[in-house]
Amino acid sequence: MKTMPEAVTFSRMLADDMLEIERQPSQARVLGAHPDDIDADTAEVLASQPAAWAGRQGGRLVALLGIGEHHPGAHGVAWAILAPHLGSAHLAVTRKAREIVWQSGLNRVELIARAADTPFHLRRDRADMRWALDAKRITPECRWALMLGFTAAHLMHGYGPDCEAHMLFEWFGGQHG
Repeated sequence: MKTMPEAVTFSRMLADDMLEIERQPSQARVLGAHPDDIDADTAEVLASQPAAWAGRQGGRLVALLGIGEHHPGAHGVAWAILAPHLGSAHLAVTRKAREIVWQSGLNRVELIARAADTPFHLRRDRADMRWALDAKRITPECRWALMLGFTAAHLMHGYGPDCEAHMLFEWFGGQHG
């Protein structure tokens, strides 16, 4: 008989959690930084944000979730660091991430996700976004952003330290939601 997986529990993120979590290979760079570039001070800043959560399953750190508020109380950027082999914790982590955004009280939350790059001839209008969000091409990161309730806003070519395509997603809450 199969045993039920342990529940995922969430608590406020501690700075040490940022240094402890094992990252999925697709998150070799998080928040524009290589894991070795995130020092104790940066981890402390992220942990001190109003929305900064750690998820554990069976004592294993499986997710860090938060919103970096660029304009406190008004605008922030959502972020997540997920452990490899998330498995049965994925649904609970997704629900918690959605809750964090929806209960943030912020008017605007952005999320930047790695996206499929588009052929050059599509880069003149919104055709590049439609191409990147097509079911055959959509990245897991973009699919997750949509599951969280975000709306695709702009495809950014050559973005970040690795010059990859990324999609800017946005969510409007508060008085705009």
